[in-house]
Amino acid sequence: MSMDDILKVLVESRQQGGSQSSSKGSDPMTDLIGGLLGGGGSGGSQPQTSNQGSGSMGDVLSSLMGGGGNQQAGGLGTIISLLETLTGSGQQTGSAQSPLTSSDSPIMSLIKPYITSLAKKLKISPELAVIVVSFVLEKLLAHHPTSGRNSTQFDLDQLLNQLSTGKLDPNMIKNSGMVEELSQVTGMNQTMAAKSLNTAFTMVGKRALTVASTPPARTASGGVKRA
Repeated sequence: MSMDDILKVLVESRQQGGSQSSSKGSDPMTDLIGGLLGGGGSGGSQPQTSNQGSGSMGDVLSSLMGGGGNQQAGGLGTIISLLETLTGSGQQTGSAQSPLTSSDSPIMSLIKPYITSLAKKLKISPELAVIVVSFVLEKLLAHHPTSGRNSTQFDLDQLLNQLSTGKLDPNMIKNSGMVEELSQVTGMNQTMAAKSLNTAFTMVGKRALTVASTPPARTASGGVKRA
């Protein structure tokens, strides 16, 4: 499972008018994140850290919460909490961040495909690129109905529509307040923060649109290949 899978479900939730999860059916995002956290596919499942190994997302979460990961085991909200920790905007500080920033961290494996490319485009360090990518993913995923986060800073549908036509309006990012936020957590001046956000939103948003428009791979027997 990759960040592509999560972005695909996010875009599809917009195209379908929001999550349709209820007691009669499961929500794709809940199923996807539940599997990543080591639990079952049902909504509200808790991370299962036993038999998952020290590298599992459940173990990372438990470490961050001092062994009490249950309080934050809200599926997508958990992933966003980890992204917030990477950006420095979350509640966890100090040594609690080390499980996230290690090379074999599950959350780092999710965002790694974007880091080198963004660092090269912006001519910034990989460490700073981690913060920018995490920040942008955090803001995008907040728009899914199951995120439990504020999603009023910008209109995701408008952003995706702009990217699908080729270019993101920089005023959309500028007017959202995110430039100031990123500037505060990274120390960038606002011009560089704005450039970083526009570049990262364009990179990740276009990737999300691409994976959402790609049909599922088929196996030799004709079935759908699962990620």
